[in-house]
Order: sequence, then C-alpha cells, then structure tokens
Amino acid sequence: MTTAEQLQWLIQLHRLDAQLAEYLQRLQAYPRRLQELQTLRQKIRQDLETAHQAWRATRQKREEKELQVAKLEQQIEHLQSAARQAKSNREYAETLLKIEDVRHRIRQMEDELLEWMEKEDKALQAWKALEKEVQAQLQDLDRQVARVQQEQRDLEAQVQRLRTERDAFAQRLPRALLQTYERIAQNRGGTALAEVRDQVCGACHVQLRPRLYQSLLTMEDLVVCENCQRILFLPEWASSVTVAE
Repeated sequence: MTTAEQLQWLIQLHRLDAQLAEYLQRLQAYPRRLQELQTLRQKIRQDLETAHQAWRATRQKREEKELQVAKLEQQIEHLQSAARQAKSNREYAETLLKIEDVRHRIRQMEDELLEWMEKEDKALQAWKALEKEVQAQLQDLDRQVARVQQEQRDLEAQVQRLRTERDAFAQRLPRALLQTYERIAQNRGGTALAEVRDQVCGACHVQLRPRLYQSLLTMEDLVVCENCQRILFLPEWASSVTVAE
C-alpha cells in the first residue's frame, strides 16, 4: 500500500472519528437539557404550591377571625343573661358596659374579618389563575421533554450506526497502520491527523521545517509533526479521498 493510499484510508477514518466525536459531544448536552427542563418543572410546581399555601394561610386567618367573633358573640349572650339576672342597678349597669365593650371588639374584629375575606378572595383568584397557566406551561414542558428525548434517541441511533461503520472501516486497514493511528489518537485527545496549511500544523500551529515539509510533498512515507506527533496531510489530499469499497 502506497503512502498516498495509506493517507486516503487514514483521512477517511479521521473523518469518521471526527464526526463520531461531534455526535458524542452533542449527546453530552442532552442530560443537562433534560435536567434544566425538570428543574423548570419543579419551579413551576413550587410556584403553584406557594400560591396555594398563600390562599390556605389567608383562609386560616379568616376562619380564626370568624371563630373569635363567634366567641365574642357567645360572651354577649352570657352577659345579656347576667344582666337579666342582675340584683342591683349597679350590677345591671356594669353588665351593660361590658356588653358594649364586647360589641365594640366585635365591630373591630368584623372589620379585620372583612379584610381577611378580601385577602382570601384575591389569593384564591391568584392561585386559580396561576393553576391555569401552570397547566399550559406543564403541557408545553411535556412537549419539550418529548422532543429532546426523541432527538437524543435519534442521535444515539446515529452514533451507533457511525460506530458500526467506523469499526467496519477500521478492520479493512492494515493492522500496523491502524495501531499507529489509534496510538496517536489516544495520546492526542482523539485526533491523530493534522492538516497543513501554509506550512503550519493545523493542530499545534507550529511552523514545519522546510525539510519536513518537503518530505510531506514527496509522500515517500507518512510524516508526523515534530511538535505534536500527529500525522500530517495537505488539504488537497482530503478533498480527493476516494477509498475503494
């Protein structure tokens, strides 16, 4: 196998690996995207629960005021009964004063009760309005989650297909050539080849020595960058890659 043929095989394998790396990198984003949607779902539900709790708190306050008013009204009944049983004008007058004092407290309490009834009504309306919004938001989130999950499954299928294609292609390479390629790729972050433009390595951006660049042009043997140790190739070689089936 000539050097040109070796490079054609390696460039094609390099392309497959680059595409596979891109797909795998894209796949890494999906768990984060799904987690963001789940976090948003939790926040939406929490906001709704907060509104619900706000309504329940105002309802509880209103019920407490109603209970206080009811207890005061019971006091009036007891005082009225005591007034009827008063044994002296003084006792009767004192009881009437107590009744008036309790009635005054009832009027104050009823004003407070009215305020809490209004607060309860507003809190209920806010909760119900938010509940409708949340239903729409959750439905939209469900659609987003389904879409992201489908995209993830589609990309996983593409990764599996590409891996199968890559492995089948790699098996057709001479064993020594494949081992060299994979050793360099393992040591260089998954990229074993580097394109040369203007006599500069496209991976580490180091200027090639004239003699090394001349060796690259003659294609007598595979040439590696003296700095990053990647296999070098020229752009025009990549554009003319045609690997026989």
